[in-house]
Amino acid sequence: MTIELKPLPMEEAQQFWNDKVKLGPGEFGKLADEAKLRAFAVSGIAKGDELNTVFTALQRAIDSGTSFDDFKKECGDIFLRRGWTGKRAWRVDNIFRTNIQTAYNVGHYKQLMADRDVFPYWQYSAINDSRTRPTHLAMDGRVWPADHPVWDTWFPPNGYRCRCSVIGLTRGQAKASGIKVEHVDPTNRLIEPIDQASGNRMPARPLIPDPGFKHNPGKVYWQQMAGVMTDRLEQYPQKLSTLVLKDLLAADGFARFLKNPVGDFPVLRLRKDAAEAINSKAGVAVFSKDFLLKNLRNYPGLTVEDYRLLPLLGERPDMIIKDSGKTVALLKKGGRWFQARLKYSGKALRVTSYRQVEQKDVDELLKTGRLIFRKKG
Repeated sequence: MTIELKPLPMEEAQQFWNDKVKLGPGEFGKLADEAKLRAFAVSGIAKGDELNTVFTALQRAIDSGTSFDDFKKECGDIFLRRGWTGKRAWRVDNIFRTNIQTAYNVGHYKQLMADRDVFPYWQYSAINDSRTRPTHLAMDGRVWPADHPVWDTWFPPNGYRCRCSVIGLTRGQAKASGIKVEHVDPTNRLIEPIDQASGNRMPARPLIPDPGFKHNPGKVYWQQMAGVMTDRLEQYPQKLSTLVLKDLLAADGFARFLKNPVGDFPVLRLRKDAAEAINSKAGVAVFSKDFLLKNLRNYPGLTVEDYRLLPLLGERPDMIIKDSGKTVALLKKGGRWFQARLKYSGKALRVTSYRQVEQKDVDELLKTGRLIFRKKG
């Protein structure tokens, strides 16, 4: 059997694979569908050397593009002992295709999100052959805006051994092709698909992905990563957290987040006394997609370098003031004042706004708020 897969977006796919935790089938089966993205298991293979061999062979395919035949040879003895040959060879195909395609699509989603200004429309693409599932075929060629909720459900893979993908389209491409851009989510609507082999209409069924795949693996994974990083930073001492945050914000990934935000991004570690003043159980503050988009609209003059000052507002602020239930951190840099407002929601500490302010604004805050910290000197 020849399996052809698209070149992987290497960095993102590798990161996704390297973050997986190897589990036994029993442990894996207890996880929620979204949590399974962070784990690796193979039904019929216990956690141990054999599972490690399969995991490493898949990692090699992701890292260097080794083929399905190479994968079968590397793990051949394991599969042979379980009788996964002949009519049961589909098990091996499933292990390879589902894992590689998931890694590819997690990386592909992040790249498409980064280029949404270039490709504002996304098109669902199914392989039109006898093996294509009727519900997947019903989505083929259809186009929605990149930020439409339909992609929370239908971004591939949408089932085991799914070969579907998503294609980014420019406004010009969509217009020139005459493709209709849809704005209604068709999920759960009844369809009567056409059988590819006979051409006959099939019984009605709801338009939904296969069981266990009704989520966007890329979106779920990258949102989870922000939470994992935030949890880790909470465990670090203040100084170490700030050093890590500075590195995170200095990297290209943060510049891409500012351009096309997805999920949350940790940006500063608040001083303990300031966190306690607003009864926050969290010290690490995140900029969420919604608050950042609002901030970008309200304060378009801020540069990437201005945003990269945020860790300093947590570690070395000039002043911290409690005002109207929020913590206001102030930093004077290069003769300019920067202000970050933070609020604890009971679940997360969030930066609700970040901007440059004048001296008069600082003076007014000192009159109306309660001073928690002032830098000496």
